[in-house]
Amino acid sequence: MENGSRHFIFIINPNSGSRRMLDWEKLISKVLAPETYEILYTRYAGHSHSILAQYSARPDLCVVAVGGDGTVSELIPVLMKMQVGLGIVPTGSGNGLARHLRIPMKPIGAIQRLRRGSINPMDVFKVNEKYCCNTCGIGFSAMVTQYFGRDGNRGFWNYFKLAFTLHKQSRTFEVEINGELFKDVWAVEIANSSQLGNNAVVSPLASVNDGIMDVLVLKKPKMWQSPYMIFMVFSKNILRSGFSQYRRAESVAVQLKEEQPYHIDGDYQGSCQQLEVQLLPAALQIIT
Repeated sequence: MENGSRHFIFIINPNSGSRRMLDWEKLISKVLAPETYEILYTRYAGHSHSILAQYSARPDLCVVAVGGDGTVSELIPVLMKMQVGLGIVPTGSGNGLARHLRIPMKPIGAIQRLRRGSINPMDVFKVNEKYCCNTCGIGFSAMVTQYFGRDGNRGFWNYFKLAFTLHKQSRTFEVEINGELFKDVWAVEIANSSQLGNNAVVSPLASVNDGIMDVLVLKKPKMWQSPYMIFMVFSKNILRSGFSQYRRAESVAVQLKEEQPYHIDGDYQGSCQQLEVQLLPAALQIIT
């Protein structure tokens, strides 16, 4: 796919993140010629699969996820089937993958990047039977996603306040990862990119095209230790803290003694007692 010959299909999730609804037709037309793009809106989870079924694969086609990490992960199976490029215009609450890839957070800048960005391979995960583009988490981070946005309020500060509220009632657990036993675990993050979102870096060594997964195992900080842990996360130094253990693997088998909540790309998935995470190297082609 050459830079000057791309045809874009914008898949817009109007419910993603906290950003007010924009006039996307007006915004996109400022950057792209009318004949080079189409706009489609999703109305429910999985809708993107049915609305893209009308398109055949072609070398100039690029599907653009307008939303957060969850919007991207929902598109993974259809993108792999169509073998077309992926673009991102981040409008989610955290936008971890887009931030890792240094895609502009302002829509106009992200749209401009689509036109002139380079195409690069990107790994994805398969978590049991679902797909993941950024991170899969077990324990505390998933507990937060379970309640996040229920009151209609999203965004960084609402997430931050909710995390502090839930800290006291959160519990630690035992987990076996690829046969290795970890005790007193607060959270496990299996990462493709370096961050959960909002520049919260939990896997600073991660790369989306290195053919390997980064696994971070976290111990629970006491409340008075929380500011230090937060500082280590946002300063990209969590691996130097006494709260973390770090592993890398091409596949991950997780076995829990008791069911724990888990998330995929920031979307709460319920509870699980085991997870099989498979790496799919260079499964997508993404504009960065």
